[in-house]
Amino acid sequence: MILGKISQLDASMGIDEQLITIIRKGLALRPETLDAGRYEIDGDNVFMNVMTFDTVEHDTKRYEQHREYLDVQILLSGSERIDFGPLGAAVDLDDYHQDDDYQLCNVVEPMQTLAMEPGMFAVFLPGEPHKPGCITRHGQVISKVVIKVHYRCL
Repeated sequence: MILGKISQLDASMGIDEQLITIIRKGLALRPETLDAGRYEIDGDNVFMNVMTFDTVEHDTKRYEQHREYLDVQILLSGSERIDFGPLGAAVDLDDYHQDDDYQLCNVVEPMQTLAMEPGMFAVFLPGEPHKPGCITRHGQVISKVVIKVHYRCL
């Protein structure tokens, strides 16, 4: 997992230059002005999902992880809690859904938590379980964009 602020996105962060370029291409589409939905950046290799939804209690959600794509989760407005774990932390995974590249589970050991504020991003690599969209202080509507990057692009 990589955590940072969009305002500080440059090579000095130690992030691969290709990934920085991909994030900048996604942000250049001005996701804060777009309707909810999927927007292609490079076909199925790189695309972004723009969304607005209510945060919920963390214990009502499940962890997800991916095999083919990494997630660049960028919070546009509101605040959210994301629970996550390192590679291999998912316990008792459900079946893998190849068409949509996800696998769910209820437990991650060890579990970590981060508080996202507008302008922050978190990158979850394939195999890193994460549970976004959880309530921080109180339930609220958030807007975010998730840039999906196929691992072969990096």
